[in-house]
Amino acid sequence: MITRGSQRGKMLKPTAQGRVGHFMLAGIALLTLTLLLSVIIPLIVQGAPWLNLAFVFRRPQELGSGGVGPEIVNTVVMVGITQFISLPLALLNAIYRVEYDHGSQFARWFDPGLQILLSLPTMIIGLIVVDVAIAHWHWPVSVGSGIVALSIINWPFSIALMVQVLRQIPDSWREASWALGASRWQTIIRLILPVAGADIIEQTGVAVARLMGETAALIYTAGLNVGKKFSLTAPGETLAVHLWYVRTEGLTAHADQEAAATGLVLLILVLMVLWGSQKMAQWMKA
Repeated sequence: MITRGSQRGKMLKPTAQGRVGHFMLAGIALLTLTLLLSVIIPLIVQGAPWLNLAFVFRRPQELGSGGVGPEIVNTVVMVGITQFISLPLALLNAIYRVEYDHGSQFARWFDPGLQILLSLPTMIIGLIVVDVAIAHWHWPVSVGSGIVALSIINWPFSIALMVQVLRQIPDSWREASWALGASRWQTIIRLILPVAGADIIEQTGVAVARLMGETAALIYTAGLNVGKKFSLTAPGETLAVHLWYVRTEGLTAHADQEAAATGLVLLILVLMVLWGSQKMAQWMKA
């Protein structure tokens, strides 16, 4: 008969290699946290005194002074419309790739092509939009041109996220649904998408947060200033572009502080999006 004492005696004890690995991982985590705080803490210290309601709602002024009210609107609207355009297309592409296409010629080209699109610098995509839409089609440097650039940037990234989410669902669930007489499309609508819904929302938050920080492509497509009123055909400087402009081109005495305050506003928006998407995903899973 095995007693409790003998069971305790047979418990595995951590080896020297295990302890070393544990301390190495803890050290890496501590180093990562230290590097993150070394960026965030100076940003808060420098930008918090400038962060107030007037700064949030006021219009920017020449030479990098003023507020970021229009930039907040441009960022939210551009990213929102971009997700409205690219997310459904990405989800349809992911459904076709995971649920329908298995080993075809298209599948052999799809994955390498997706990796190529993901590896393209966003500035290249922005220059392509400039060459095609602005130079040849005579579109203005505007919010609309920026949305086109962001949609092209976000489309392959969202496809990769959606493919990853759909592949997490066990194939045995699909086979059980087919065995009960459901068609492939019925399985997708009534099983796959409801099960994957929470993860889709969470990954959408990641994509939105990524788009909010996009700068290079929007400098050439959406512009470095804002219109007198919001319009899809008016210039649409975003928070990230405004941060870059104030930090590099601002000539006011407090340009660094204004840039830090702009970074804080952007950081708060990103955290709100990530927190909201996670809470919504948890609510759907409950």
